[in-house]
Amino acid sequence: MAQSSSQDEEIGSINITPMVDVILVLLVIFMVTANFLKKESININLPKVQSADPNVAESVQVAMTKTGGILLEGKDIQLAALIKNLERESKIRPNMRLTLSADESLPYGKITELMGIIRKAGITRIALSVKK
Repeated sequence: MAQSSSQDEEIGSINITPMVDVILVLLVIFMVTANFLKKESININLPKVQSADPNVAESVQVAMTKTGGILLEGKDIQLAALIKNLERESKIRPNMRLTLSADESLPYGKITELMGIIRKAGITRIALSVKK
C-alpha cells in the first residue's frame, strides 16, 4: 500500500525542455526572415527579365537609388567610402562578386559610371540585380 500512495502525489515541477526547443526554433525563423525584410526595405524598382542568376545572394550588395544615393549592404555610403571599402575587400577576396541593384528609372550612363568606379576598385565580377 505504500507504493500506491506515492503514485497519487502531485507533480511539483514542470519540464521546460519542450518550451525551450520551441523558442529556439522561433528564434531561428525570425533570424532567417529578418534578412529578407532588410533586403526588401530598399525602395528600388528593378527591371524585369525572363531569367536571373540564382547565385546573386552570395555576393556583396551595392544599390543605387533613383535619387542617385549609393547603398552598401543596405546602408547609405558616400562614393569615396565605397571605393575604399571595395578596394580593401577586393584585396582580401580577389574573386569577390558584387551585385549592383539600380532603379530602372536611372539613366544608363549613371549605372555604367558606377560600374566603372567598382572596376577601378579591383572588382571585375559584377552582376546586375533584376526582377524575374
